[in-house]
Amino acid sequence: MNTNYVYKGAIKELSNIDFLKPLVFCGKKSFEKIEPIVKKYLKNSVYYNDFSTNPKIEDVKKAINFFKDNFDFDIIIAIGGGSVIDFAKLFKFEKKLNLKLVAIPTTAGTGAEATQFAVYYEKGIKKSLDNPVILPDIAIADSQFTENNPKYLKAVTALDAYSQAIESYFATKSTQESRKYAKKAIELCRDNLVQYVNSTESKYAENMMLASNLAGRAINISRTTIAHAMSYSITTKYGLPHGHAVALNIGKLMEYNRKTDEETLNDKRGLDFVKKRMEEIYSTIGINNANEYFYKIFKQTGIEKFDYKSDYIDPERLKNNPRILKLELFE
Repeated sequence: MNTNYVYKGAIKELSNIDFLKPLVFCGKKSFEKIEPIVKKYLKNSVYYNDFSTNPKIEDVKKAINFFKDNFDFDIIIAIGGGSVIDFAKLFKFEKKLNLKLVAIPTTAGTGAEATQFAVYYEKGIKKSLDNPVILPDIAIADSQFTENNPKYLKAVTALDAYSQAIESYFATKSTQESRKYAKKAIELCRDNLVQYVNSTESKYAENMMLASNLAGRAINISRTTIAHAMSYSITTKYGLPHGHAVALNIGKLMEYNRKTDEETLNDKRGLDFVKKRMEEIYSTIGINNANEYFYKIFKQTGIEKFDYKSDYIDPERLKNNPRILKLELFE
């Protein structure tokens, strides 16, 4: 279980954590903007950023080798987007470390600071590690770091959070607790996402940072479903950021799952349970058609909508969807 600090100015929580020599994984350009704020809390730190935007397992091995003969750190701190946090998780896992991990996201969307997952590439294939040892011990989600992010980055990460929350709500592994987190995240995305993308007002950034964190906590329990399952090959094939790839599917998936029947039912809790969960999502957002709703958000946030084909679908996420996937019906 991790501790989450989610508010503007939360970076000051670093001063309440005991450490002497932190190993800090960070982005390259993204860290430059926040470096003056962060560094006053990080004395005697070593910074490392020699890895790809989409981390490869080779990058992790290279970092392990780099620190092979000189590793006297007492904490790991990851400051950056989801990829940076994922890299820190992978490093901790592969090096078999028992150090505390602090995650400080600089985007409002992935929720990586609250999950035990890490995405990486191995031989060109996008994979995911799922292990409780990589759940960050402390998440410091300071919304001031996201307010001036580029519009496209804001949009794709925020849409990732929205998709995570929706998928979590109807996932076959959902629980009462995960749905509580997911519903609050859905409400926050509904009310703040477009404004967050199109402005620099603090309140929208703070609300979307909370939405992202809650969505992360939700999927850490329930996991994700088909929209994420399809996103991996879309990202690889078209070079799209993860959030953009996921968002292309979410409206279509909602419409697909809404039509679940006894023949296609994939949730042991029954058809009435699935139908009720789907209607709760539509009611919470206040929509009748999910495709039209997300197309409108795409236009409002400058996200391109185009035709695509997903060549690979993660089988584990298929099992987590309330409706059995029949491509001829989905497409």
